[in-house]
Amino acid sequence: MRFPVYFFTSFLEVLFPSLCLKCGKNVDSGKALCAKCFADIPLNRSLFCGSCGARLPYGQKICHFGFPYILGAAADYKNETARNLVRELKFGFIKSSASQLAELLAVYSENTGFVGTENDWIVIPVPLGKKRLRQRGFNQAALIADIFAERFSLETEKGALLRKKETEPQSEIKNFESRVKNAENCFEVVAPEKISGKNIIIIDDVSTSGATFFEAASSLKKAGARKIFALAAAKG
Repeated sequence: MRFPVYFFTSFLEVLFPSLCLKCGKNVDSGKALCAKCFADIPLNRSLFCGSCGARLPYGQKICHFGFPYILGAAADYKNETARNLVRELKFGFIKSSASQLAELLAVYSENTGFVGTENDWIVIPVPLGKKRLRQRGFNQAALIADIFAERFSLETEKGALLRKKETEPQSEIKNFESRVKNAENCFEVVAPEKISGKNIIIIDDVSTSGATFFEAASSLKKAGARKIFALAAAKG
């Protein structure tokens, strides 16, 4: 019987004490960074236009009004600690990174105030294709989304938006135009009744070109979604 890579990684996490990804000190179970290194990650202070990246301090569109989503990104992917936290979850299969990426998003969301006091948002993780899900053993966006949604007592919807075609990992494609082409028409809303008239928060671990968020948000808009915020733990 063949076991996915994450099985052995999880087994090692049980056998050996967790060490901070940055400073190497022992950390509490379920954490990838110690409290100090985690607190040292600089957080963004505003939301952004998904098209041009302009800062939107109040979450209101000031440009590109027809663009399907407003972008939120907790940290900058150029920050080494934030980047390593994402990569350890996505490629190192260290699932303990998910809780702290979700915490980054939660603190960032509270600071920017866009979630508000009304629980009228539905949280949707960016779905993986079946092949990638089998290889990795989990959807990193779904892990982050579950923790984030619980923090704000929001509903998570995982069955309405599906990835209808396998794509190459965006991180392996350097050219912007190729990333856009790679993600083109890759999502499908299969339960529009769960989307129509709803405010949606799409969650992913990282946003670089924005092509994945654009395709997901476009599909959700066609299904009748109202306001869409695309949240990434980090943006490139």
